[in-house]
Amino acid sequence: MLNNPLVKKSLSQIVEKEHEENLKKRYKEYYGGETPEGIDNLIRALELPPEDVQLIAEDIKKTVEETIVPIINALDEGIETDEEIANKTGIKLNIVRKILYKLYDLKIANYKRSKDPETQWFTYSWKFDKAELINQINKECQDELDTFKGQLENEENNMFFVCPEGHVRYNFDEASDEEFLCVCGEELQFQDNADIINQLKENIKLIENDLDSFNKSIE
Repeated sequence: MLNNPLVKKSLSQIVEKEHEENLKKRYKEYYGGETPEGIDNLIRALELPPEDVQLIAEDIKKTVEETIVPIINALDEGIETDEEIANKTGIKLNIVRKILYKLYDLKIANYKRSKDPETQWFTYSWKFDKAELINQINKECQDELDTFKGQLENEENNMFFVCPEGHVRYNFDEASDEEFLCVCGEELQFQDNADIINQLKENIKLIENDLDSFNKSIE
């Protein structure tokens, strides 16, 4: 199951969050004020070069495949403590602990704490919650489907007008309110949105197929 693309996509949010925090720091250093939310919005706001975006994508993929998935595999095999997971996977103990608590934050791992009566040391025994991960993936996909279907309905039921300089995009009512003029003074032009509609339909079809394949694979 862990090699499924939807599983890796869901797990990637652990790494994306770290990159998002780093990008927020860069944004504050450059511009100050309130930072955009979401890694994609930050990348656009910072106008990162393609090579930087590629490095982020590669780091996310590598961390998921070489760190997060092996740790979950170890948990799924019944290995419970962070030390045992580190020994099994060869991943540094501090990284194992960090990932375990990230999985805990996502509610797909939980732990029990026990105290050794002789040493008075605490031991943490970890478990992987497969059912919760499956539920989250289904919810994430359904949320995406709802978003795309809402966008599709909007595109199919409206006419759109755009500034030739790319400043604004209005539906008919919004364009009428502005007398079909952009704030820059250019006259708004009718936009054929057939390509947008087709892309949204393709996105919906892809998610539905991926989700159907995922759920069949875990039956």
